[in-house]
Amino acid sequence: MLAIWELGLTAQVFLGLSLFAFGLEAALVLFHFIGILYAKCVMYRKPSVNIAREELPGVSILKPMVGVDPHLQENLESYFKIDYPKYELLLCVQEEGDPCLQIVKPLMESYPQVDAHLFIGEKCMHEGGCKIGENPKMNNVMPGYKASKYDIVMISDSGIQAYPDILMDMVSRLGPKVGLVQGLPFCTDRKGFPAVLDKVYFGGAHARMYLTLCVLGVNCVSGMSNMIRKCILEEAGGLAEFGKYISEDYYMGIACFRSGYVQRLSYFPAMQNAGNPSLKSFRKRMVRWTIVRLATIPTTLVLEPLSECIPLGFFVSWAGWYVFNLDPVLFFMCHILQWFLLDYLQLMALQREPVNFSKFDYAVAWAFREIMFMFYFLEGMFSRSVAWRTGSYRVRYGGYLEEIR
Repeated sequence: MLAIWELGLTAQVFLGLSLFAFGLEAALVLFHFIGILYAKCVMYRKPSVNIAREELPGVSILKPMVGVDPHLQENLESYFKIDYPKYELLLCVQEEGDPCLQIVKPLMESYPQVDAHLFIGEKCMHEGGCKIGENPKMNNVMPGYKASKYDIVMISDSGIQAYPDILMDMVSRLGPKVGLVQGLPFCTDRKGFPAVLDKVYFGGAHARMYLTLCVLGVNCVSGMSNMIRKCILEEAGGLAEFGKYISEDYYMGIACFRSGYVQRLSYFPAMQNAGNPSLKSFRKRMVRWTIVRLATIPTTLVLEPLSECIPLGFFVSWAGWYVFNLDPVLFFMCHILQWFLLDYLQLMALQREPVNFSKFDYAVAWAFREIMFMFYFLEGMFSRSVAWRTGSYRVRYGGYLEEIR
């Protein structure tokens, strides 16, 4: 009787796992459709506001910069050309001898009508400033934040290219109950396989989860380009409070909710336009993000692999064989084809002009990313250190940073 009972319990567990696999597959297919419909029907709307241009609130844009990227001038100049009546551009550089100053200073001279100011972090430290934590990005922008004069702050990475209407769009989304507006990470058209890989990932797998979670109101803020009310930061302890975290964007999202506000997604994506994409940089980014997510949200260890195409394909194919005696190989191939097509539709919904690569290039990049996911994830799972431009850091549980000296 004991053997029969144990067998019955095992069957119940396997049946429960099978139903969970089917439910997860259905939920993620729904995520696909939500992301596709949102990208197709909502993204790239023309911003509209109900007040006169002269009454629009001012915005302080913080631009952290380190070193020179091949597209730095193009990206930075796009912020001098933003069509918005009242904003200041706070350009934050860490060291006096940084080569990016050879681009920053001429641009400031070429656009004297733009309220732009340059801050050298090293110089500010000597004039009475202090280090606010280990996060180099927060230390970089802190002098600019202290000098900001508007109640709305936008933090935008140096590798992001701005649309002329980006401020108008974000401000129009910043309603009375909205405390933070963020841009969906996407990519400009660049040449080479690493650039195709970036676009396929950010337009497919990443966009699917990001768009759907934002629609559902889940906190998943990207630090690439976001706008937040200064009162939220001050209530949380000021910008210095976020200097101890590697994922300062995630904790800004938490601060937004704790202040009683909600988050919204910009209608325009945050267009990444780095001039030197490579397979090495892609791997380092995927591993670093895995380390950050595991340290900040430990449930990622289980949930993230099961949200990916190939691991979920194995899981649901086993469930189909166990419950319905379906051919697992055929089931797995159908699953892969379905995700391949849905990710392609997701990318095409976000890409409003023809892509600069072929369907074969897409297939190779998509397969490469899906196959390499588990390798990147495992590397991140067994790593605790990350390298940024200014140094190396050890990530502690809770997303805390410790510099490796």
